[in-house]
Amino acid sequence: MNASTTFAACILCAAAAVAGCSKSGTLPANVTGAWEQAFTRHDVDACVALFTDDAQILPQHGPAIRGRQEIEDYLKDSMNPRVTYNTDTEMSVVRGDLAVEQGRYVVRNVRRGLEVEEGKYLHVWRRVGSDWKLYRMIYNTDVEPRTEVSIEPAREEG
Repeated sequence: MNASTTFAACILCAAAAVAGCSKSGTLPANVTGAWEQAFTRHDVDACVALFTDDAQILPQHGPAIRGRQEIEDYLKDSMNPRVTYNTDTEMSVVRGDLAVEQGRYVVRNVRRGLEVEEGKYLHVWRRVGSDWKLYRMIYNTDVEPRTEVSIEPAREEG
């Protein structure tokens, strides 16, 4: 089973587990907006505090980032004072101590006034005591990757 298939199976299992619990609702706006606010303030400590100890970020083009220390290092490399990060939660579902949030995001270069990336995200939240913490985060961009094209003439063999 490849990594994409394994991940899809995990998401389906998580959704089935969430759907099977009796307590339901939606996440409050202060929970769904916490990541956007902390990231846009470039507050690494506040961002890291939103994650469980065993959290993972699953970026589109890279390996899983596991645990708070790796997440902190990743965020330090990712944050840039020239960008803002905006999210739009399209839906959230809470069942017991798990919640799933799905939405869209936009990264904007404030110096240039341009949107430089947009895409989709999925957050899995877990209740820890009375707080909601990010347990899994996945995002993928709608921006097409750049393609490198060589203009060097083909070499003939022989």
